[in-house]
Amino acid sequence: MSLDALDQRTLRSLPRLSDVHTSYGVEVNALSINQLFALYERTGFLYPGKAARLTPHLGQVRENWRRMLRGGESLLYVISAGNDKSGLASIAVWRTTHHGWMSQHLVSENNPLASRAVMLAGTAASILRGIDESYQNWFRPENRFPSRVFGSMVQTIGTSHSSIQQHMYFALSRKLPLPSTGGIRVVPYDSSHNEALCAIASVSRGDIYVNAEELASDVELQAVDELYRGVGLRRTRKVWLAYHESKNEPVGAALAYRGPLGANFSYLENRCDLLLDPGLGDADVSDVVISLLRAASKEYEDFELGTIPVIADSVASVVLIQLGAEYLRDYCQGIWLKDGSLRFYRHVEGFYSKLLARSEKHAMEPSFAY
Repeated sequence: MSLDALDQRTLRSLPRLSDVHTSYGVEVNALSINQLFALYERTGFLYPGKAARLTPHLGQVRENWRRMLRGGESLLYVISAGNDKSGLASIAVWRTTHHGWMSQHLVSENNPLASRAVMLAGTAASILRGIDESYQNWFRPENRFPSRVFGSMVQTIGTSHSSIQQHMYFALSRKLPLPSTGGIRVVPYDSSHNEALCAIASVSRGDIYVNAEELASDVELQAVDELYRGVGLRRTRKVWLAYHESKNEPVGAALAYRGPLGANFSYLENRCDLLLDPGLGDADVSDVVISLLRAASKEYEDFELGTIPVIADSVASVVLIQLGAEYLRDYCQGIWLKDGSLRFYRHVEGFYSKLLARSEKHAMEPSFAY
């Protein structure tokens, strides 16, 4: 059976949009902020390193989540399943671009059926609405469960509609002095740079990244910012391009995302993506990275944290470490596009079917006392 035929069969198996919640046994935005955050604590989702960075700002984070939820399901929605007896599961989904969403914070109280329900229900609803263009999630490669679920999705979806890339995540002190550099000019983005920006982003992160981040259509996130303004919040992105003094092709870019603090518990809503031309000579890497960071740091002058969240590849990471930035962890950024969403649904369904089958087998096996 061809993938197209499989997609058609998957689509026919989905319930009507109005019946999704009932069919999968889920609820949307049924948990209060206090209940949701308590669930995160009970499941150990807030591990010590993450909790230490989040706790000082938890009051503001809670308020930002409350405001986002006021938008109905236009900015943030939380899908939950299960109950106090069987164990709860939930996943949060928030709008990162005008037509793109980030799925995050999948937690479960040892209830794989509920985890399966929230994953499939959210994907099914998005497919049936038909207006979302991209989806992404971020996970630590050493975290076995999401790595098994999401880390293998490209095998099902294919490279034309999905990607997984591993990056290094740093905290760069806003008070850290950045040394002077020469030979590199950095310019703020305007519409005349769009082709150049998409080109450097493509060679650095790939076309899936370019499409999902809507770099060809809304670089500064003006459309999604309008939605956030409706609840008293902001969502913006400022971009700078780096050039050799004598050349017109960019060798790097910095994309400074700003959003409601704590929309993601690792502050990825406020990350700065450093993009470098893979062909950049070793002698130039330091000057390009420092020049881009100096320009992008202006966008964080009113940032609530004392550090700037920076996402970089291994080449740029050497410079960041030399500058004194704190390495926090590696992250994998998983992205799948609208045309791959039926395959993503099938991927999740297949993964959980195997998981549940193993669970049932173990439950049926006799136990022995020694």
